[in-house]
Amino acid sequence: MGARVWIDALTPKQGRLAACLYLALRERGYDVLITCREYECTRSTIELYGVKPLVVGEHGGRSKLGKLVADVRRMAALIEVVKDFEPQALIAYPNPSAARVAYGLGIRYVALNDTPHSEAANTLALPLCDILITSECLRGAFDRYLLPRTEVLYYRGVDEVLWVQRFTPTREALRSLGLEERRYVVVRPEELKAAYYSWRGWGWLELCEELRVRGLDVVVLPRYEEQRAEALKRGYIVPPSCVDGLDLAYHARAVVTGGGTMAREAALLGVPSYYTFPLSLRVSEYVSKLGFPLYHWRGSPGELADEIAERGLGELEEASRRARELINRLESPEHAVLSALERVARALEGA
Repeated sequence: MGARVWIDALTPKQGRLAACLYLALRERGYDVLITCREYECTRSTIELYGVKPLVVGEHGGRSKLGKLVADVRRMAALIEVVKDFEPQALIAYPNPSAARVAYGLGIRYVALNDTPHSEAANTLALPLCDILITSECLRGAFDRYLLPRTEVLYYRGVDEVLWVQRFTPTREALRSLGLEERRYVVVRPEELKAAYYSWRGWGWLELCEELRVRGLDVVVLPRYEEQRAEALKRGYIVPPSCVDGLDLAYHARAVVTGGGTMAREAALLGVPSYYTFPLSLRVSEYVSKLGFPLYHWRGSPGELADEIAERGLGELEEASRRARELINRLESPEHAVLSALERVARALEGA
């Protein structure tokens, strides 16, 4: 194609996706611009891969007004960046500001998505996409957001396969935090300020205390400053800066999260993982049915702490071995992205 491609990321998960796609596309001769907003560890996650993103805009907080104002400001700033780069395609998760800029400048939008429940972002962004890439387990899940002209490409796998297959453990996260392999649990609170999150918290602090009572170290990866402050006040381990969550998860006894991404990452690595998100996530159920150790937890924090503490080291090693076999049978979204860009190239040639 020899084309210019713009990749935009809003969250740490999208940052990993963006960095891996950036490297894959550069290897194939594409000229790639990668942008992100200032939010949690998004920038530092991209930089883990030796990629320097251009940071544009920030998160608008929990209120609708804050989100709207931040999005409008980010859109204006993105226009100034993107108009000079002149990309032929945008690759991004449902992203209202980037999608609107791409549409206004005549840039084809290739969307990736695994979150049908993210109604606000999907409603605002997906009608503007030309091609949607998603897992085979989500057939039909986005139809209500799409225009008839939108093409959908499915692949046999989940987004996280892209970076888990590339991952090499280093133990750097253990050394930096003074942790012992399999003697700690990673706990990730819920994303309370997300537009889609309308539920109460799930009791992550109670779980942390139950785990500590059972002799396990607890590493909290907070999403917001108030979560960080509460975890530090209670004496849990909180990284002082962003760490490689994959490396941290790989050596853990278990991972528990209020979302879905980190649980899927850890499960693909063979680490027992639990997500407490109020809804059953089809993409997480899919990973579980494939044989990876991923569970939707609906019980009490104390029961979960018991289950984690009682797992033997032999069971953990067997789960890790089996995951290494299973993941090689899956596809990452990389090939679907390349196929989508080829379609964009043909469409532009015929225009």
